[in-house]
Amino acid sequence: MSNSIKELRIERWASQQQLADLLGITRQTFSKLENWKIDPTLWQAVKISEFFGVDVARFLPWDTQTTAQKDIDWEKYKQIIKNFIKYWSDDDWKITKTKLAKLCYLLDFARYYYNLNSITWLEYRRIQQWPVPDAYFSTIEQLQEAESINVKQKGKAYMIENIEEPKHDKLSEDEMNLLEKIAKKWKENDTQEIVNFTHQQLPRMICNDKEIIPYDLITQEESDNVY
Repeated sequence: MSNSIKELRIERWASQQQLADLLGITRQTFSKLENWKIDPTLWQAVKISEFFGVDVARFLPWDTQTTAQKDIDWEKYKQIIKNFIKYWSDDDWKITKTKLAKLCYLLDFARYYYNLNSITWLEYRRIQQWPVPDAYFSTIEQLQEAESINVKQKGKAYMIENIEEPKHDKLSEDEMNLLEKIAKKWKENDTQEIVNFTHQQLPRMICNDKEIIPYDLITQEESDNVY
């Protein structure tokens, strides 16, 4: 991997300044990056890979290529789901399955934006309607089987409600505050509005269909568009 960026740049007759402008950094910083004195962020790696038409993994340190090896606290994830049902749900105490998935995504990526640390470290996949972790569907089924939530179909939508009061002992005070802020902001909006919002965010726009969305991409988003 050593000097691969430099070698590609020379092969393509591209200048350091051209690549620096692409990444929004100085030429001096890019020089350090292409000589591996500093590591590129995931967003920078994506932009470089697009420019040269090569696999993004070529420019990533091994410890940033996947979050799959990180420990997942599944009880914490279930508490996030159930607390969003509680704090966002309509007057009938129900929330659509799509909107719930969107809120969980916004919480994870907003937490990373402010703290460079996800709450769950789940991998969110770009699919047609929404960024969603593969585990979302199975977790909903587990909660339903445990009679912790109730899921009913209403037209084309699936409505979810809590059967029991959710716990939040797995969530820190800051995490709960952020969850409540996100729920409050989107409480008066319908499902399509939150779908449109996340579709216009940089992480989803950059990634291809069915691709895992890197958390680092949210750090390049405007602050007003984080959640």
